[in-house]
Amino acid sequence: MNNPFASRLFILIKNRKIILFYLIITVYISVTINSNGFHHPDEHFQLIEFAGFKAGWNTGYDLAWEYDYHIRPTLQPYIALIIFKTFNFFKIDNPYTLALILRGLTALFSIFVISFFIQSNKLTLERRSYLYFVLLSFLLWFLPSINVRFSSETWAGLSLLLSVGVIQRNKSSKSYFFLIGILLGLSFEFRFQIGLCIVGILLWLLIVKKTHYFNWFITISGLLVVIISCAVLDSFYYNSVVFTPYNYLKINVIDKVSSLFGTEPWYYYLRIISEAPSLLIGYMIIFSIFFLLITDYKNIILWCIFPYLIVHSIIPHKEPRFLFPLVNFIPILLVWTYESVSKYRNLKIHFILNILIVAAIIINIGGLFIIFKPAGNGNVNLANYIHKSYSKNEPIEVYSSYLGPYSVGNAKGLIANFYTNNEIELYFIDDDFIFTLPDNKLIVVPKGFFRDRQLLTEAGYKIQKESIPNWMSFFNKLYRVYNENSVLLLYTQESVDANIP
Repeated sequence: MNNPFASRLFILIKNRKIILFYLIITVYISVTINSNGFHHPDEHFQLIEFAGFKAGWNTGYDLAWEYDYHIRPTLQPYIALIIFKTFNFFKIDNPYTLALILRGLTALFSIFVISFFIQSNKLTLERRSYLYFVLLSFLLWFLPSINVRFSSETWAGLSLLLSVGVIQRNKSSKSYFFLIGILLGLSFEFRFQIGLCIVGILLWLLIVKKTHYFNWFITISGLLVVIISCAVLDSFYYNSVVFTPYNYLKINVIDKVSSLFGTEPWYYYLRIISEAPSLLIGYMIIFSIFFLLITDYKNIILWCIFPYLIVHSIIPHKEPRFLFPLVNFIPILLVWTYESVSKYRNLKIHFILNILIVAAIIINIGGLFIIFKPAGNGNVNLANYIHKSYSKNEPIEVYSSYLGPYSVGNAKGLIANFYTNNEIELYFIDDDFIFTLPDNKLIVVPKGFFRDRQLLTEAGYKIQKESIPNWMSFFNKLYRVYNENSVLLLYTQESVDANIP
């Protein structure tokens, strides 16, 4: 091969596994580092702050209302507590570093589980589709930002994915079925709603797989072992005998407390699935689900996700994050559908299919901008900036609205004591304050507070930092991953003495 370019191209193709490995690692490292904060308050206030109850920086009064009603499972807060204590032993106590470690460990867990699931499904795919499956599994644009979250949705979804991957290995030993039950139990304890998926999987094992009754009961016994063990753990945490799954069901479903946080129509999730990933990719996902429902209705993944989607569509309170536990099933659904559709011997179908795939690839590449974005509205990103820039071994006075770098509202338990860390003196802005602005203070307001921003400008304040870099607004107009008006702005006066890097 005398052509140098051709030689290099051949080497690249030959080593594509190595290239793909480094690409995946680079993306996951980038998103782990950049996505500090949380997409939803529950990710922080019902996990990390709950860990703080046993770590000593919180009391019951500091925690969200879920603590008072004993409806939050405590397995994941205990995992966070163990990680914090372990790294505290090595003198690592910076909260932003500890949160980064949680994301890093979650990223490693994700890569392991996704790799296992890929191998479990390798024989179900044609050889030409395998590379597409790997790329989609790791690099479908919205997956990396979800798969590094130390959230109940992510950990429940990964445990569920792992359990399905184990089932697909198709073994017959008693320990194999017991392991399936353990994994299903863990997914349930990370997020109780996964119980709907578990019901579908157990029915699939019994009806479609025709698993022997004894092995089926072994699976259930593994599930019960986890649930009973976590009931003991929860009781120890709340200092009383509790069964949190029942409490959760009673408060949120029977008493309908969750509906107080907003309700949506039954078709809400169809709209979210079709719009949130981009219209093209969204419609591909919906088409894949219904196509496989018609052509492969015995598929375990359909039995897993349909009970979850149907019941959640009936429940009035709906949020996009409730779909997060299912997102890692999307790549295999897309690839299976692609394989089936591409078998049709019709030139028009193949032409349209190729056009759609090229368009989806372009959309996906653009969507990967999210790996550089802080989570949510970037509030913790701004808090980290304040910590790095103004920390001088003395309290830092920060004036903020309730939607600020250290809080997400004025209800009980919505101040992030984990990040204030005894170095922040937090003051909340009211109407009187904004009309009598003091000099030389750190003031944070959301971008959408136009009146307050005008008053700050008139008082000589200038924008020092935005919680989400302004250049991301271009991509956000296309992908709509955050609300521009909720971006936080740090205002300072020129005389503020800050050591800004």
